[in-house]
Amino acid sequence: MDTPPADARTAIDAAELRILEDQLARMRGMLFGYSERFFERIRTYLLISLALLVIAGAGIFRDAIAIVPFLVPFAFLETGYLFYYTVFARRHAEYLERAINARLGRDVLVAHRLEAAYFYPPDAPKIAGISLGNPMGMMSAVTVGYTVGAVLLWLAGMRGVLDLDNRDLLVPAAIIWTGAIALYLVMTFLFRHDERRLLAELDAAYGAPATPKP
Repeated sequence: MDTPPADARTAIDAAELRILEDQLARMRGMLFGYSERFFERIRTYLLISLALLVIAGAGIFRDAIAIVPFLVPFAFLETGYLFYYTVFARRHAEYLERAINARLGRDVLVAHRLEAAYFYPPDAPKIAGISLGNPMGMMSAVTVGYTVGAVLLWLAGMRGVLDLDNRDLLVPAAIIWTGAIALYLVMTFLFRHDERRLLAELDAAYGAPATPKP
């Protein structure tokens, strides 16, 4: 195969670098967008759950309380999905920054290193935002706080369900629904099957990260 002229090679390199930069901007935008949606959904589900508790407690519609033990786990499922996308965007951005740095010959882009130091190391085991690599970090603490709040809402809903006439059906259904979602989310984030497949494709596309010297 003939080697492209120097000018053509320079143009190709510049085009590849521009494509990588565009991809990086897209991943950073995705990271911000899904992070914003994550917190918006938490606020939305919190307000809906509180409204249902007030409606039921005030006697306006007593059966509204039955929705809460099903809604809270669903909120975890949807917000888990949104966090799942932030992981995708962050890992892809990490590889893009490395690829751009390699082409530039020095570490110009270091956001992925700053994120690993400030938030949590991306390769450490985690359950959503609770990272075993930074268990006392802000993200882990906030995730624990949200989880405790959600459990309290769920318990308040279940307490109301126990007072309903059709509780014999609702109680086991809510427990099974909640347990299934909780188990799936824990298994998905802890064992990282999807993330490992993503990393394998990123390694194939951009090259595996250099192994740190001992």
